[in-house]
Amino acid sequence: MPRKMKVQKKQLTVVLAGTPVAVTLHPPQGTRRSWYAYWNGLVASKSTGRHEFDAAAAAAEAMLKAWKQGGDGHRPLPTDGVMTDEEFEAIQRTHFQRKTDAVAVVRAGKTLTVCLEAVRAFRDISGLRPVTQATPDDCARFQRAALSRPKNWRQQHPRGRKPEEAERLSPNTVLKWSRALAAAFERANRNAGKKCIRGVVDERTLLTTNPWNQFDWIEGRSRPIRQLDAGEINALFDHLESGWAGVTVAPLLVKVFLWSACRQLEVAGLRWSSLRRNGDEAHFEVVGKWGVEKWFRVPPALLRELERVRADGPFVFAGYNEQLRRFHEAAGRPDNARRVGGEFKPMCLGDWFADRMDDWSATLAGGHAHTHVLRKTTLQYARIGEDINRQLAADARVSESVLMSSYVRETDEQLRQSSNRTYRRIVASFPAELAGRLGYAVDPGADLEERLKAAVGRKDWPLVAELTRLLSGGASGVLCG
Repeated sequence: MPRKMKVQKKQLTVVLAGTPVAVTLHPPQGTRRSWYAYWNGLVASKSTGRHEFDAAAAAAEAMLKAWKQGGDGHRPLPTDGVMTDEEFEAIQRTHFQRKTDAVAVVRAGKTLTVCLEAVRAFRDISGLRPVTQATPDDCARFQRAALSRPKNWRQQHPRGRKPEEAERLSPNTVLKWSRALAAAFERANRNAGKKCIRGVVDERTLLTTNPWNQFDWIEGRSRPIRQLDAGEINALFDHLESGWAGVTVAPLLVKVFLWSACRQLEVAGLRWSSLRRNGDEAHFEVVGKWGVEKWFRVPPALLRELERVRADGPFVFAGYNEQLRRFHEAAGRPDNARRVGGEFKPMCLGDWFADRMDDWSATLAGGHAHTHVLRKTTLQYARIGEDINRQLAADARVSESVLMSSYVRETDEQLRQSSNRTYRRIVASFPAELAGRLGYAVDPGADLEERLKAAVGRKDWPLVAELTRLLSGGASGVLCG
């Protein structure tokens, strides 16, 4: 059997300030598990800490340069020039602290919490310290390993079922973490252009690539779209009006949710300064997620209800604090009453209402319903965006997003007309009884006109013909929608 070839020592020449310096690299052998480097001036050879020759040669060059600058010539440590976890998280905080608008600040704070939660999960499950050393293989292994963890994996003393018997983490949860991590790594990536947050850490420690963009992710789990039917909406009103009598902002929140199709914080943080009147029309202007601006219209009766509960301050639902405090006092719960803050905070109202939705929907046959389900319910009847934009963009040979962001700015009149079209579709879609409970007063003549406009918007030409005949006096009676 042939003898194993012995690895010989090798010579390396490093040029420093124009002067070549000879470096001798001794191979791993005996008790030495790595290449050792020696050059004139050293008392003894020093370990490079690398088993592969190419890596050892690079380490030896770095060691020589450090020695020439007055160092001790030790090999570079793994943490040299590496961003720490504290620095990585500081970049994320700096990014989310750029917001100045009060509502945007709250939303950014929630997103930062999700981001830091994802970083913590990645660090704990992968075992990486620091996480910025992650490779695409590390990220892929994290996704697969997370799927095997129970939902209560963070609890040292979990309640209920044992960890091995608990339900596993959802793929959608792992994907939510992964999206947050991909964005977080991009903020620390010097090659990410404007997405990179600079001036927070030493530029030399910034990443050069994003490992989350270099492998195939796991697939998510599709969920049925949860929406409320008319019976469930009426049941929600009954629950709030009977179980929380006196807290009248609660059913008003439901009404505004269903007329606006807005998100939780957009509704809870609604301001009176956003009210836009035009004749008998009442619209509210909101700037939602990603800075999207829109108007939504509410019926006159609902606006009057909102004005009756108006309190001091700029917020529409600022009366919530006093109403909730009086409710607890009347119920003989002084401790709860004292815990109600004196200053109105949209986030507190949103969280309180979300808890009420959770309590109410816990036993529903259709399954749990959170606040966002109200938005989904309205959006099944009213589309966000206008068909005319798509047609105009097609004629102009540009995408709709480019058209609306770079070439066309919606005026207040266009936002009002869009709000009216959405309003009519909602009126035409909800059952008459439910629309009345939502504050829409049915006027036979005006109702036919609204239904006609909505039918034209849907291009329901047979219904348009029937409504036109009724409006022109060709028939009498009640039209069933």
